[in-house]
Amino acid sequence: MGLEGYLEDLGIGDILQIVSLSKKSGTLSLNKLRESGSITFVDGQVVRATSSSSPETLGQLLNKAKLVTEEQIAEALARQQQLKMHQPLGRILSETCQIKPEVIEAVVREHVEKVVFSFLSWTSGAFVFQLGEPQVFGSTALNPFDFMLEKGISSQRLVFKAQTLSPREGDDGVADDAAVEREIARLESRLDNQGLSLLRGMLAELEYASIGGGIILLILRYASEIMNRAIVFDVRGRQLVGLGQFGLSGLSMAADEIVRKMRLNIEPGSLFAKVMQQKTAIRSPLSETSAERALAEILGGPSKEVFLGPLVSDGKVVAILYGDNYPDNKPIKSANSFEIFLSQAGLAMEQALQV
Repeated sequence: MGLEGYLEDLGIGDILQIVSLSKKSGTLSLNKLRESGSITFVDGQVVRATSSSSPETLGQLLNKAKLVTEEQIAEALARQQQLKMHQPLGRILSETCQIKPEVIEAVVREHVEKVVFSFLSWTSGAFVFQLGEPQVFGSTALNPFDFMLEKGISSQRLVFKAQTLSPREGDDGVADDAAVEREIARLESRLDNQGLSLLRGMLAELEYASIGGGIILLILRYASEIMNRAIVFDVRGRQLVGLGQFGLSGLSMAADEIVRKMRLNIEPGSLFAKVMQQKTAIRSPLSETSAERALAEILGGPSKEVFLGPLVSDGKVVAILYGDNYPDNKPIKSANSFEIFLSQAGLAMEQALQV
């Protein structure tokens, strides 16, 4: 599962969730103007993060925390260079300065969190996720493993904690760890109930889906697990053209033919226009524009809540999925997970076209 694209299309928070849910190992490289950085994952957990804006070395961090002196760092680096078998600087400092490994781990963890929090504020830039296990210790003194956590950090924990630390009126910006853990447990339980295993399975299948029809069919199959009916529309200029459907057999025996003949104008102020402009999913009743009234009439009446999700490829909305739970009108569950899947499906289509 490789990922490559722009943060305008897929945010870092969504990328973290995708890598976490798929339990992949690899490195996410990020670039924005004159800034760059990376996040390293092992089995979906964050174990390392570096940034050109925070270039501190491990020695500098430990010195700043008043755990070691500059002289001790210099001695440890000299010893590291003399060793036949390379050892990380943290291990050497732990032995020579009698610092508990968990203390060094806590310092590195704080730095990793700080770097990831800074990345979560990025709204533009390019990213590349490359699969692969982190390399074993090499012979260079400045080895990346000097900044590697022994125990990875949950991506969901990082995303939620970053939101908790966001400045709010009357907030001192300090996260209550107990509150963070309770909220994470609640969110994980909620995700499990809303089809976390389904999302994992669909992400795995997406790796092998063929371009175009295969990806569209997979999107419809996923939608069929969480909605009563859905239609995928191709975006052609200022029109939506029906591509495929499920759950519309009640219309007639020719539901597929009816959908393929659908032509809906993307009118200003419509939900369709909002999805095109914002490139994000919307859950709402259909509006009163002529195209949306026509769609409701074709479908046999308006639904209390509809889902409109974009398929974004190369920075453009190339398709829109309409879904609802008509006629029982129950709330659409697992919509957040489905949005993550649509984001990944758009990238998969973009990458397949570039091959």
